[in-house]
Parts: sequence; structure tokens; C-alpha cells
Amino acid sequence: MRHAKSDWGQNLPDIERPLNKRGKKAAPLMAEQLKKMNKIPELIISSPAKRAMSTAERVKENLNLKKDIKVVETFYFGYMAEVIEEIKNTDDQYDRILIVGHNPVWEDLVSELSSDHEYVVMPTAAIASVTFDANSWKKIKKGKLEWLITPKGVAS
Repeated sequence: MRHAKSDWGQNLPDIERPLNKRGKKAAPLMAEQLKKMNKIPELIISSPAKRAMSTAERVKENLNLKKDIKVVETFYFGYMAEVIEEIKNTDDQYDRILIVGHNPVWEDLVSELSSDHEYVVMPTAAIASVTFDANSWKKIKKGKLEWLITPKGVAS
């Protein structure tokens, strides 16, 4: 999931930018869609940036998840290889995870991991589902893009 729309109107460091009004509405909307699709994550991993954490927290609250959000520093303007490494280090007790971060890395990541699609565009608050034919996160390679949902697509 790419973080929801942030507020550029305040003179804050990038990492401190909060969600704007639209972003605050989009995150719960996307969580509702996950419920409808019966695609509830068992673990949420997020960038430490305020806009990403706020997105993750709104999704977690709306889904009534009890597990704490795992914060990964390298998700904040890190590299795709670091994100893939973090995914591969996920405990195999989790079948479905939600990672929350930033473009351009998130678009590159989904495009790289889904061998059956060309470049994937992810607007703010978009969620892409990539599935893997592997019995361990450590063994993931190329997967399949199952679906991509956006706030505009969900709201219409």
C-alpha cells in the first residue's frame, strides 16, 4: 500500500508531513475494501514517516487488528532491494502482510515482483496484491499481481 494523500501545506520536514483531509478518508475506505474482499493482513509493516504510519494506523484500526505495526526505517526513501529483503525476513507464521510506504519505490517494487504485468502505477492509498508460489517468504521470487485497488476505484 502506498501511503494516503499527505498535507504539503505545512512547513514541516518531509518525514513529519501528516495526512490531509482526503488521505484521512482514503485509508479507512481502503481498509473497508480489504474487509469486503476478505483480504485482511495478519501483519502491517510501515515506513516511519508520519503519513505512512497514519495510513497504517487507520487501516489497522478499521480492521480491528491487534498486532502492533512493525516500523522499518529503510521503508522511508530506502531502496527496493531493502524492502524485498524485509519481506523475505518476514516470519512464515504470516500468510498475508501489508507493507506501507512511498513512491517511487512502491511502484518499482510491485512492478518488479509481478512478472505478469508491465509498470504498475500506484496513486496515493492504492493497494496492490502480489501473490507468490512459495511456502516461505525467504523463497519469494516473481509473483503474480492479483489486483490493484485505488480510492477512486473503490469510491465509484
